[in-house]
Amino acid sequence: MIAGHPSREGIDLRNAPFCYPGELSHGFFHSLLIMENPVEFLFLPHFKSIPVENGDTSSQSQVCPFVQGETFYLQTTFSKELEELKKKGTKVLAPLLDLQNGLEKARKPLLETAAQMGVSRKTAKIAFEKARLQQTNCQAEMKEIGKRALTLLETDPGKTAVVIFGRPYNGFVEEAHMGIPRKLASRGILCIPFDLLSFEDEKTKRHMYWGMGQRILQAARFVKQHPQLFGTYITNFSCGPDSFVIGYFRSIMGRKPSLTLELDSHTADAGLETRIEAFLDIICAYRQLVTKKQIISKKQNFKPAQIVFDNGTSKVITSSGKELAITDQNVTMLLPSMGKIATEFLAAVFRGFGINAKGHEPSDEKILKLGRGNTSCKECLPLILTTGILLNYIQNERKKDEVLIYFMATGSGPCRFGQYAVFMEDLIKRLEIPDTALLSLTSENSYIGMGNGFERKGFWAVIVSDVMEDIRSMILANATDTNLAMETFNKELAGISGELEKCNFSQLEKKLLKTADNLGRIPMKRPPEEVPVISLTGEIFVRRDSLSRQFITERLAEKGFASICSPITEWVHYSDYLVEKGLTDYQMKKMEKLVFSIRKKFMAKDERRIKSILSKSGLVHSQPINIRSIIKTGKPYISEELTGEAILTVGSSMMEIAVDSCGVIAIGPFGCMPNRISEAILNETMNRTEKLKTDPHNRRLRSILAEMENMPFLAIESDGSPFPQLITAKLEAFCLRAERLHKRMLMNN
Repeated sequence: MIAGHPSREGIDLRNAPFCYPGELSHGFFHSLLIMENPVEFLFLPHFKSIPVENGDTSSQSQVCPFVQGETFYLQTTFSKELEELKKKGTKVLAPLLDLQNGLEKARKPLLETAAQMGVSRKTAKIAFEKARLQQTNCQAEMKEIGKRALTLLETDPGKTAVVIFGRPYNGFVEEAHMGIPRKLASRGILCIPFDLLSFEDEKTKRHMYWGMGQRILQAARFVKQHPQLFGTYITNFSCGPDSFVIGYFRSIMGRKPSLTLELDSHTADAGLETRIEAFLDIICAYRQLVTKKQIISKKQNFKPAQIVFDNGTSKVITSSGKELAITDQNVTMLLPSMGKIATEFLAAVFRGFGINAKGHEPSDEKILKLGRGNTSCKECLPLILTTGILLNYIQNERKKDEVLIYFMATGSGPCRFGQYAVFMEDLIKRLEIPDTALLSLTSENSYIGMGNGFERKGFWAVIVSDVMEDIRSMILANATDTNLAMETFNKELAGISGELEKCNFSQLEKKLLKTADNLGRIPMKRPPEEVPVISLTGEIFVRRDSLSRQFITERLAEKGFASICSPITEWVHYSDYLVEKGLTDYQMKKMEKLVFSIRKKFMAKDERRIKSILSKSGLVHSQPINIRSIIKTGKPYISEELTGEAILTVGSSMMEIAVDSCGVIAIGPFGCMPNRISEAILNETMNRTEKLKTDPHNRRLRSILAEMENMPFLAIESDGSPFPQLITAKLEAFCLRAERLHKRMLMNN
């Protein structure tokens, strides 16, 4: 049984600002829940990947986080309704469907689902084979229909057809596409859904780990080459993957006209009509120009610089083809700012390896403006700022004949972070920026691409920067003389940076002991353990960058709150966890596993020692990250198979509230998919009942929460601009609630 119409009430119950299809999924699911006759089973799978024929075999083919997370945020949002249905016998079926390697991979999870329904294995096998055959035949029939449509079209070279691009839940369903195909057809235009075309032999985009993105870009190349086909891309506002895929789509189309229509529940029909009319007029004019051969494609001879790894050494190939060692005096490595402390410390480690590394100053309004001017502004804020940083350095700071390496980490999705390096490569080519290469270490191999022990020494920088960031927050909130205290703090930072550059742990250890002693002498208003603490979690860049988080650490400090920012170390441990659990495409060989294991032991020892030393300051009580505990805490609400920051945000927030902190703020870029998933889950689970589940035998916790129902929690999205009045008001209310919880925590010490 399928819900006929989305419930308005269900849409209104969503706990985060989801995209239009996400809104509809809430409405449809709620419609199922309130049906007069309850269903026996609710099929709500974790749909992870789709099959892509001849796609990018080096990348995954995942669906977007909102689609993957649907089963988790819907079950959380409608938990009360589901509990009532379960009492009546309804079962929720939520198998993991990872179809990256074909439909056959659905066999095992679906047979297990059938067993949950009481269906025999034999019957389930027969049903699966019938379904698989039906699906295969359907896809073959779709391709045949597409071939017939093209054959008919080509009999009249004067005719044109419009290919509908988009995700199926955007472009191919009545509830979401606003009748756009019908509007085109009513004007005598043949409309062809892109998945009817035979585009399997076309190339996709490098590192395109979204399966639907691969298919869309393959089809785009097919349409680009056909003189009678033109593309209309149906998307929705705040679609994360499309914020990048549409740019790639337009790049493939080049000068060939295409139409992009962004939809949501407020889209006006008249505006669509006008844009479609204009698009068809442009197609007509374009075809006339092509006939007269007045459109000339620009030939690009520019060659971007690139980094080459060769037998453990790194080299730069310049735009002119000259080969330089990465340590050459004319080569500069630029690190974009992701928090002033972490950036400078990591740059110091690079310098210790003989690389001329510079940490860029934190972003400001000028850099934000420059980034916005060279992106579509639909990408997430970290991409916009790192774009602005690169261009600012090139325009204002780059020396003559300087060969530049821009440090840009990457990942394997499903969020947009892994597209940053691809975007930067395209930007360098588009603007023809000479002698500028990217260094992209990846979470796929836990960032071990530099070799020579770099990852361990880089880890020192990350650990120290994490702890020093929290010490800084305590000083801002609690120092008797803040200005004098910050002078001492900044002096210690400079000394630590110098020791990190030497890459000698014993010397670093001695410096940290002195730092802890010097910082511990700073006069405080009250004992640090009595200062209320707020956990700042969410997207890793925004929670660390001052402009992105709109100086929220300083705002909280003015109100007497110290902030503990989720550490970068957490992501390093998480990357290791993914590799260890086989949740990435990177498969280690036997020797790599041995090296990996040894490295982890050394890094764990280093982390314990560094945090122990800096905790002697009395300004922090920093413990080694237990990534397994964080994931274990988050797993009741979200699967570890949905990789990325969502499970970390949920897990760490639920662990820390009412134990280490009196409030949690989850902050991320505007439209951040993992952050919105975690927001939707935490808005429901930040209550007394769910918190007690994390530690059911803790009497102190029970006493603290005795008269409290909801925990102080606030989700914030940032686009780099000052927070609007609504967010400011919510922050004020949040601080009042956090202060009350803090008092209860002190009373129960």
